[in-house]
Amino acid sequence: MKEKEVLENLVVVKRSGQRVSFNSVKIAIAIKQAFDSFEEDTNNEKKVNKVYNQVLNYITTVYENRKTINVEDIQDIIEDNLKKCGYPEVYKRFNEYRLQRAASREAFSIKEQHKFVKAIEKIGLNAKNYQENTPIDLLLNFGKTISQEFARAYLIESKYNRAHEEGRIFIEDIKSYALKTTASSIIDLSNIESEDITTQTLMIINTIEHFKEEQYMEQTIMNLDNLYENIMLKEFKKEFYSNLEMFFKIVGLENFIDSTKLKEKIMEEKTLAINIKDYQDILLNKYSEEIFNEVYKIVFEKIKEKLTKNLEKLLDKLDSKIYKISNNKINISFSATISYESNLIKEIFTKILSNKVYKNITTIIKVNNNFNYLEELINSKNDVIIIYLNNNEYSDEIDCLSDELVLNENINGENTARGKIKLSTITINLARLGLKYSIDQIEDFYKELEETLELSKNALLQRYELQASLYKENYKYIFENSMLYDTKRLEDNKRVRKVLRNGILNISFSGLLEACEALIKNDNNIKIMDLSLEIIKFMQKKINDYTNELKLNFELSEENNNLINKKLLGLDKTMYGNIDILKKDSYSTISSYLNKLDDNLKYKYALKYQNLCQYNLNIIINKSKVLEEIYLANKSKIKIIRVMIK
Repeated sequence: MKEKEVLENLVVVKRSGQRVSFNSVKIAIAIKQAFDSFEEDTNNEKKVNKVYNQVLNYITTVYENRKTINVEDIQDIIEDNLKKCGYPEVYKRFNEYRLQRAASREAFSIKEQHKFVKAIEKIGLNAKNYQENTPIDLLLNFGKTISQEFARAYLIESKYNRAHEEGRIFIEDIKSYALKTTASSIIDLSNIESEDITTQTLMIINTIEHFKEEQYMEQTIMNLDNLYENIMLKEFKKEFYSNLEMFFKIVGLENFIDSTKLKEKIMEEKTLAINIKDYQDILLNKYSEEIFNEVYKIVFEKIKEKLTKNLEKLLDKLDSKIYKISNNKINISFSATISYESNLIKEIFTKILSNKVYKNITTIIKVNNNFNYLEELINSKNDVIIIYLNNNEYSDEIDCLSDELVLNENINGENTARGKIKLSTITINLARLGLKYSIDQIEDFYKELEETLELSKNALLQRYELQASLYKENYKYIFENSMLYDTKRLEDNKRVRKVLRNGILNISFSGLLEACEALIKNDNNIKIMDLSLEIIKFMQKKINDYTNELKLNFELSEENNNLINKKLLGLDKTMYGNIDILKKDSYSTISSYLNKLDDNLKYKYALKYQNLCQYNLNIIINKSKVLEEIYLANKSKIKIIRVMIK
């Protein structure tokens, strides 16, 4: 209590003479950065926390009766304690960096210039991490560092930078910030149709490669089966007629068959499942019927084999491609259509996945009480997401990214995920707030949470304004061919704002369950989850207010990126030490808590979360219980699950 009172009343005098409240988080970050620059292993929170606590103890003791402390004095205290704790090499790094910063401030009178020179220094300090990279990787790493530091020096307001550095929020992919690119999208390829299966496959691959050049996260190819149905049927009919014509000619029947009528009838077919009875008036005898049947089988197998090879090529290309700038993740969704052609495509796709695991591809299946291929798909050990359309009351217009459903109402009121763009994400570290307060201070907790939500909203808006300031011509591909929502209205030499207004501004949360555990000082799962639902309800109400007020699509979701959750946890460990709540490698997800419960409770709570925010339930099950779990989730009215085999 004494330390808290002393530090809360202490004022820091900056080099400019400006006076600000003492912020211990900055001390923890400065110490951690010194350790990170020296040690290859960045899991050094225990060492950092040791030095950090000694620094705070020293300041509390020496400055108990003082009102101010200079920045330079704080740095001296950090250096002294690094030496006392037995970290001379880290002290040396901290001191060298301190001297570099002083020289930089002397050389550059403008604050932003002084900040930007950090980029050059970071490249030098991190050179050891790049030694095993190829020259092009090295160049890209340098470029990413420059881009990140430029954004932090010139584009991102200092209050957002500060919150990011302190681990109160996490700004998604700052390296891409200066490029003004969007994050992810549900790509609508329904307007792209070629003449054959092979060309269609090449067009899909080409589209994804272009999107990867102009977006920095993942993409979903919407309803892949619909993209191949017509092409497959078209190619089949063409091949079927030409082969029939050739065979009838070989056996001398061409003069006895009305070829014009035969061609017309074949070209009118709406399905591959041709019924020979419909052709009896043309074929006339059993011999011609036998030829018809044999040619049908040959051509059908040929088309099936061609489709198999093309789907394999598509998956291999999308999975193996190492994109230098963007995330490698690709999602492929399938419609709930139960046509013969759609089922054939799903069957072939499932067999391919049964023989190979694709690390960067997630398969999304949309079902209406039709669970064909699901058991085989999930048992393939590939990443599979199931969207229960009957539990959503939506059609195939719904879709998802790897961690969330995507169906915000667009500005014109239309409900569709088709061509929807995810603009960017800010993640809130809820654990930090939970560790700061107790349940009897819940009003203070909500007050600071509201302030953090407001900060996150404004940070998203700043990035949105940068993205929306670009023109259609600044993009070479993604705004062409109506692949994104409402791009038909986008004229040449016009800003992309009118299209991006329908995009998603995402606020995600990390450490929700740890925050609740810290608040109530209890590890009871039910109590923790009940409180977490109240917190989500509070956040969702604020986010709905933002949407209504600004006429932009704000969304609340859970952060499932393990690297982000791990980074935020690491920063919190530097300040709070390895206390019980933080004794883990990464902040927990909701699913990790739900999977500890029996099935009825698990699905009961999962549905509550899904009704409040964008949340995919991740379940890990035994191979023998796949169908049982799928049916149970459906019966429980779950909207979406992600399934993995133990």
